[in-house]
Amino acid sequence: MGGLRELAPIAYTLLQLVSPGRVTTYSSLAKVLGTSPRVVGQLMAMNPDPVVVPCHRVVRSDGSLGGYSMGGPRVKRRLLEMEGVTFDWRGRVRRVHIIYIDKMLLDGSLFPEDLGEPQPPEVE
Repeated sequence: MGGLRELAPIAYTLLQLVSPGRVTTYSSLAKVLGTSPRVVGQLMAMNPDPVVVPCHRVVRSDGSLGGYSMGGPRVKRRLLEMEGVTFDWRGRVRRVHIIYIDKMLLDGSLFPEDLGEPQPPEVE
């Protein structure tokens, strides 16, 4: 696809699909945008309006937080907690909160359980 300037409005629009209490991954957004997770991270970092575009709702594929330009991972975690996102003992987002934008747009699957994938047990 295009450069950062061309991808930014598309990425920010897609992020509107992620409601409070849910997150998506850099990888999932990257698949839809036809780019890399690192580029998605750059797009989130250059977000001009984090109040309108909830870039804090994008995490790494393993559920770890990744960066947050508006105050770092500690602030990102607090924002997610205020929205109802919970974390496991390792500090990773519980899978129940993750939606996959790429799967949703390609086949209508929204949550991991919709994909028929075995879910690992949550460890406290």
